[in-house]
Amino acid sequence: MLSTSHDAFRTIRLRATGLLLVAFTLIAALTLAQASTASAAQPAAHAATSDAQQCAEPYSAQRDPSNPLALPTAPGANPLTGAKFFIPGPAHGAAAGAIAQLLGLNPKNFSDSESWASFQHQLTSGRLAAKLAADPSLAHQVAELSKIASQPEAQRFSIYSEGGGPGAIFGQAEKIFCHNMTADPGSIPIINTYFLHPALGGCPTPAQVTAYGPVFRRRVDEMAEATDRRPAVYLLELDAIGSSSCVEKMGAMPEWEADLRYEMNTMEALPHTVVYIEGGYSDSNSVGYTAKILNAIHVNTIRGFFTNDTHENWTSSEVSWASKVSKLTHGAHFIVNTAENGTGPKINQNRVKFGNTALCNPPGRAIGPEDTTNTGSAPADAFLWTFPPGNSSGSCGGGPPSGTFWAARAVQLASRANGQLGPNTPSRPY
Repeated sequence: MLSTSHDAFRTIRLRATGLLLVAFTLIAALTLAQASTASAAQPAAHAATSDAQQCAEPYSAQRDPSNPLALPTAPGANPLTGAKFFIPGPAHGAAAGAIAQLLGLNPKNFSDSESWASFQHQLTSGRLAAKLAADPSLAHQVAELSKIASQPEAQRFSIYSEGGGPGAIFGQAEKIFCHNMTADPGSIPIINTYFLHPALGGCPTPAQVTAYGPVFRRRVDEMAEATDRRPAVYLLELDAIGSSSCVEKMGAMPEWEADLRYEMNTMEALPHTVVYIEGGYSDSNSVGYTAKILNAIHVNTIRGFFTNDTHENWTSSEVSWASKVSKLTHGAHFIVNTAENGTGPKINQNRVKFGNTALCNPPGRAIGPEDTTNTGSAPADAFLWTFPPGNSSGSCGGGPPSGTFWAARAVQLASRANGQLGPNTPSRPY
């Protein structure tokens, strides 16, 4: 395990002499003492979970660089090739659970092990099929939501997971690995993380990032401990680089980068993970800015980066932009999020005031290309849905709080489903 005190005071710059120097020194010493106390308190909470693995891990402790996910068939150059990604059933799947509710069923009454395939079969025969046949509107909603429910669903570990306190991330991870995933045995979970931005906002000071360090590292450590030898694809820290311009403006980028490196290194050290770090989006930061940060955090120590995570840019735009970033980062590979970009982004008329594109539940969007590793671009490992399509992006446009699955919007997104890659490429409705 890496040290929890690395880089804690790297950026303290003593610019004065005499009494001012002494003052800064005392402040630094006090902060170090507080961080040490917090850090010392972490192992007790962490140790309490160390023997609480809830299910067996039938995987080797050794990493095979040519097949890190321990797939039945070696994947070749792309470690994701041939991976069967996790599809949850009605007990835990966002869209599958919404279908159950539309049919008057309580998702909580389904077994963890009830698969989407099994539930879908129930929709085609017997009482549920009769109910759908008698209600065309209901049948339409179920059919559209099924487009989402049948696809792999990314999981999330965040500061909100089970309250985020000591042991919470470990517990959430064990729940997914040992209970939820019984609905799709032998599959590989896609997991994104969200520990930095929701805790610190978009403009933290160096001191704020440093103060959060012990809690951040504890959460990462719990996630790693629960994952252990289990295969997983990790997409780390939503908006970490894409929304970092104010972090740099506040002078907190060294501390921010140190946290990213810690999370990257911790998860990459596990025997069966493939790790990507958030890299932004083509309509925001420049290629040079993005590559600068990715190189600073040593992106080449992991598989690469992922893009478009909270945006709806065209897939072709992201591939073009990310390929340029790849060239400046010694060939780092990347993933493009295609969850809601089937009709591309909604461009704001007033870009100065509102930004380049509308991001909060923009109307007229569509689910995009389905998960695939056949991207047609060597640096692009996959097009993946990095969040469930239909998750609200905020309380705007009549939407529920951010992160809440909004079934009505999901139906609208699915009704326009399109695998179109860009504005000048063929439309591929599905």
